[in-house]
Amino acid sequence: MSGIKPLGKHAEKRLSAARIRAISDPGFYGDGHGLYLKVDPSGAKRWIHRIVIQGKRRDIGLGPASLVTLSEAREMALENRKSARAGNDPIAAKRLSKAILSFKETAQQVHDLNKPTWRNEKHGQQWLNTMETYVFPFFGSKQVSSVDSADVMAALTPIWNSHPETARRVKQRIGTVLKYAMAKGWRNDNPADAIT
Repeated sequence: MSGIKPLGKHAEKRLSAARIRAISDPGFYGDGHGLYLKVDPSGAKRWIHRIVIQGKRRDIGLGPASLVTLSEAREMALENRKSARAGNDPIAAKRLSKAILSFKETAQQVHDLNKPTWRNEKHGQQWLNTMETYVFPFFGSKQVSSVDSADVMAALTPIWNSHPETARRVKQRIGTVLKYAMAKGWRNDNPADAIT
């Protein structure tokens, strides 16, 4: 059978790893629930998930078959279906997750936004220096959406007893960055609030 959408009952899990390796004719090969292996004329194989999102049919690329296994593609398709069924848009969520900055980049934005309010230039530089010294080495490169209370604790623990006032200020500055991330829609909570 060539790579066309089969008619009749939609069977699920029609593909297997062996079949995927054997397919060479260009076309779409369905696995079920909108998951397709697309074979290009060049022979390249990639996963496509066809799904209805908020009333519109959309195709979501899940990656090349050489990097994404059949079971991983099925898992991603299931997550997309659950998300769409809940009224969400998995494509928009994917775009948003790519747009989310690292904690360090977000802190830099917060610093730049607050520049006009610093008492003086030294105060503003001190704000950034404490982040460079005590925070960025621990989770500066992490997406701001994935920073958790364990990350905040890891940064504060080394200075909590030796420099309590610095620790209090650093915690407050971390909280300010996380509140900004909440305002941007990048996260729903502020894990710095959980630390007393």
